[in-house]
Amino acid sequence: MQFVQLETLIRRAPLGLRFLDLARGTPVTNGLKVAAWPIGAPLLRQVASRSPLSGIYGFRNLSGLRRYAHGEAPASEWCAAPADGGTLVGDETPTLEELQALVSANTNGSNANFALAVGDTGGRFLPQVLLLCLPKEQLVEVPLFSAPSRPPLPGAGLVRGEAWNRPANQPARWALITISPPGGATYVAVTDGRGMFTAFLPYASPLPPLNNGQGSGALDQLTWPLTIRVLYQPSQQRPLADLAGDPDAPPDTRSVLEQAAATMRDGSAAGAAVASITRAIRFGSELVVTTGGESRLLVEPA
Repeated sequence: MQFVQLETLIRRAPLGLRFLDLARGTPVTNGLKVAAWPIGAPLLRQVASRSPLSGIYGFRNLSGLRRYAHGEAPASEWCAAPADGGTLVGDETPTLEELQALVSANTNGSNANFALAVGDTGGRFLPQVLLLCLPKEQLVEVPLFSAPSRPPLPGAGLVRGEAWNRPANQPARWALITISPPGGATYVAVTDGRGMFTAFLPYASPLPPLNNGQGSGALDQLTWPLTIRVLYQPSQQRPLADLAGDPDAPPDTRSVLEQAAATMRDGSAAGAAVASITRAIRFGSELVVTTGGESRLLVEPA
């Protein structure tokens, strides 16, 4: 019997998402709330489905993208080919430049036509908003930043703080914090709507010699210097008008990552403004970053 193909059905997902825990360098496959809608039309909001096998989040269809989903039009009808932003899965310490390149490649700049909102039901990660040009023919990788409420991670150093906008006398909301231990790696945190931040980083390896190399010493007395910088430019942050009714909604992630460097007060509130400060973290103890004599880290935005 001869087989005759009468028709071909094509179904293509307009968006697939893989999420990365920056603290662990591993994919996040559960516990997230992911929704997307055309910019300016939040009532058309749709919720992503999660694959029980891969943990990938995705949308089978999105408003206005039916022709792509049914194979009737290429993605280029909506979006130009994105720049190559690379991938972060498997990279435990992505640089700020790598994060910026990844998000920039995925958002397609001014061509964005959809908003993506990401939340975490377990309180591990900060909420995010990304502006994307859809459809996407490849998986979009989204880095997730630890929330201040996240419990300590075994085997990792913990850095906390509250960044405060000194001139405006208010929290430094959605500021970018970079923390650099000796050796060149840089770890990134983002403040929440209260200016609070949490970062996790591995202890120095190999361990420095105990008691200056002169015999035994207490492990919990080991310390490492950390260089801390803040990127904070409120005028650069882009809130989404669709979420204007939510005071806790974050601005577009790309605008957060592209903020300019701010200055801080180091020794005291009356001291000189500096571009970076150095604090020591002790093995087994968390580091709370503050301006000397204050309970907060005083920041002056760019």
